[in-house]
Amino acid sequence: MSKFYHLIPSRDVAREASPRRRPGGGSDRRRPAPAGARPPVAPARKRWGQHFLASPEAARRIVEAARIRPGDIVLEVGPGDGALTRPLLETGARLVAVEIDPLRTEALARELGGRENVTFLHGDAMKKSYAAWLGEARAPAPAILVANLPYNVATPLLVRAIEEPEAIARAVATVQREVARRFAARPGDEEYGFLSVRAAASASARVLFDLPASLFRPRPKVVSSVLALAPRTPPLDPQLRRRAVALASLAFRSRRKTLANALSPAGPRARWEERLVEMGRSPSARAEELALEDFLALAANETMP
Repeated sequence: MSKFYHLIPSRDVAREASPRRRPGGGSDRRRPAPAGARPPVAPARKRWGQHFLASPEAARRIVEAARIRPGDIVLEVGPGDGALTRPLLETGARLVAVEIDPLRTEALARELGGRENVTFLHGDAMKKSYAAWLGEARAPAPAILVANLPYNVATPLLVRAIEEPEAIARAVATVQREVARRFAARPGDEEYGFLSVRAAASASARVLFDLPASLFRPRPKVVSSVLALAPRTPPLDPQLRRRAVALASLAFRSRRKTLANALSPAGPRARWEERLVEMGRSPSARAEELALEDFLALAANETMP
């Protein structure tokens, strides 16, 4: 049976959830909603990074891209007004939805909570592991993460997803386009950086398609992308992965320096220059020139603290 934790909003929550005009007197009422969009349950909360998908067609496209089958366990973070929740339930999957907004949690539970294949949980998804959320819903792991993620916490939520493979089998999520490209970037790409290396160490990333700002309410100032993350096969040795990611972190922290200089806290510069030459790289190479495989080679014989 579905489970819902009913929370009476505090005075502050109730006050902040009441309709307010935005600074400057602006309002989303001036912009027509996408065809088929449902009216919002309550105004979006800026502090939670809320930009709700308002296009049923786009929601169905995301769910189709996730390739959900009947009986799959699906975890949705930030269901908001339920744009993805409804088509996800139509797949016959077992859905666990975690929502930080008490008013939206209550509204979704009233509308959809009577179904046996859904559990709505109120809380901050960042406060617990994915395994803990699934356990609270009594749903077996691993699950497929499908979500329109808040922009302000999308990166840490997705990093946790790919680094918690026992709880998350794969992920399809809507994020800011710049963030999606950083996850999927390779050396030579403008967006390539530490996040690209860290993601590649645990998963393969693909940007599936973009979604214009006009499909969201309130309308964001950026374009969104749907990102797919699948586990790296075969997985890397955990210790080697940890050492390679630690080296990449050092390298990109001082990306204006040569790699050998940036890695000097982990060993003498001359040693790193020698290792780079052995790998066929210039001793003056910089972090953005190296792929994950290069950091793995550098880490192969290193002992990181």
